[in-house]
Amino acid sequence: MLRDKVKGVSIRSIQMLMALLMLVISVLLLFTTFRTKVGYSRMREYTGNYIQWERDADKLQMASDYLTEQVRCFVETGKREYLDNYFEEAEVTRRRDKALDSIRAITDDHDAYTALEAAMEESVALMDREYYAMRLAVAANGYDVKEFPQAIRAVELSEEDALLPRAKQEVRARKMVFDDVYHIKKESISAHVQECLDTLTNEVENHQKASIEALDDMLFKERTLILIAILATLFTMLLTTLLVVSPLLRAVVYIRADQPIPIKGSNEFQFLAKTYNLMYEANKEKTERLTYDATHDQLTGIHNRSGYVFFLKNTDWRSSALLLFDVDKFKQINDGNGHELGDKALVKVAQVIRNSFRNQDHVCRIGGDEFAVIMVHTDSAHTELVKQKASRINDILADCEDGLPPISLSCGVAYGDASQDTEAIFKRADAAMYAVKAAGGHGCQVAQ
Repeated sequence: MLRDKVKGVSIRSIQMLMALLMLVISVLLLFTTFRTKVGYSRMREYTGNYIQWERDADKLQMASDYLTEQVRCFVETGKREYLDNYFEEAEVTRRRDKALDSIRAITDDHDAYTALEAAMEESVALMDREYYAMRLAVAANGYDVKEFPQAIRAVELSEEDALLPRAKQEVRARKMVFDDVYHIKKESISAHVQECLDTLTNEVENHQKASIEALDDMLFKERTLILIAILATLFTMLLTTLLVVSPLLRAVVYIRADQPIPIKGSNEFQFLAKTYNLMYEANKEKTERLTYDATHDQLTGIHNRSGYVFFLKNTDWRSSALLLFDVDKFKQINDGNGHELGDKALVKVAQVIRNSFRNQDHVCRIGGDEFAVIMVHTDSAHTELVKQKASRINDILADCEDGLPPISLSCGVAYGDASQDTEAIFKRADAAMYAVKAAGGHGCQVAQ
């Protein structure tokens, strides 16, 4: 029935909602992080491919230029080593073919590869002219053609060139690798290589632009999700503070003040507060139902020994003190003036003691002329105040205007400790009180 009446925001519902929200944010963050990594990997792949393409294109161009350099050196000097270098590159090292194969393996751009393939075809076609020039140079230098590679031996000179004198054959060979026709073909090869590079550059730039835009979008989403997560965390902390922490701290204050707890906060805390308040009221009613005679002294109106025992067991002795009072020479007052006057003297002592302490302190008559006071929320820092109270009590009791003889009290004080050993506390207070009595009474002593 109590749960049905409680209204308010449920912390459990909020926690489940925030947990679900954080789970969704975490999944989205993982997804966007993965996408960012993929985008970065693609951009790195495009950049790496472009670098490889550029290297391969340079290798093709360098190989073509190297062949040109060697054939020109051979026809100029006639030295066999240049021709050997030429065929080492063309048939063994084969940098042009390897570069073309490498680009073919990694490019998906048909136009770029077509341009590079055209450069390769023109370079191969140019080799036929170079073979012919080298064959002329072989003849011009009087070499035995049988000592040269098959590609040279396979070249057949035209009847006109074969009949030329060696000097003119040498001039004819140089012209074939230095004239405008040869130069135009070389420029055409370079143009095709540059066309390939330009095509690949545009492709890489487009891929990089798209990848950068995708990365920027992913990073923006990541920042947004992180911001949402931070705000959700702060919101959860704020709600927890408003609905749980603050009501709990307020509740501690009310509990210490022995008051009902305000019904504020989360649904769960309101339920606990109402439950506590019901228990508080029930306990209060139960306490009030105790009969006056069972808990109070009929003569003096203060708590009797039963009340004293109850308070003794239910006091937090970590912050309380026990004061024991004993009427000095009460037997002489009682025997010398009669029991009726002795009773009046005890009533006066009880009233003076009760009026000297706070309502929250427990004043009890625990024996014939023995009284006890349990001071709550008190520690040794209040020693001077306690002694002043005892002194003031004795000053008031010494007044004889009411027709009663002067009365004095001996007081022993013992502060509680964490052990909660009430018997030990009583013994210390009792020993301190009897020390005062032994010294003549009318005083107060604090147990060490």
